[in-house]
Amino acid sequence: MAGPESVMGMIKNNGDRHNGMFVHQFFRTISKMLHAGDFYEGLPRESAHTHPVVFLLICSVIFTILSSMFVLEKRIFFALAFFLNAFSMPFITAFILYLVAMLLCKNLFTYNTLFGITAYANIILLFSWIPGVAGPAHILKFCLIGLGMVKIGRISYLKAFVCLLCAGMTMLFLLQLLGPFLGQK
Repeated sequence: MAGPESVMGMIKNNGDRHNGMFVHQFFRTISKMLHAGDFYEGLPRESAHTHPVVFLLICSVIFTILSSMFVLEKRIFFALAFFLNAFSMPFITAFILYLVAMLLCKNLFTYNTLFGITAYANIILLFSWIPGVAGPAHILKFCLIGLGMVKIGRISYLKAFVCLLCAGMTMLFLLQLLGPFLGQK
């Protein structure tokens, strides 16, 4: 029977191995995303939520820390706002894209598939914190989402573009509707 020291060592090593796996998986995903087309082709059509959520969480935390460096006042408030925006938008984008895809691409995409595509496209968070880069980075994000739809769903680039355009217009419409509730005139 193993002594308490060896049990504690096994627990400690297992924890280190588990944390190391997340870090290794994160960096491996980043390196694969340099060839996004190949990455999305290798992604399973129906995958679990865990890996995309962990990837998104790490990217969101890094984005929040780096973006908060530029805030002079109310840093905690803005850090929380940055994190909530970075972490929640892929869920919202995937949901709206799922609704659009149900109309335009019948039964080709599940919510989990679209969430995985949008979560991995948020790799742009790693450099969108740089002043002046956010706009072009978010255009790149939508290009990555479209590429993921093409590679995983086997749809045309035009159909992916139309889906993204409809989803983007829906998001802008919802923001317009929510404007008065958000204190915007």
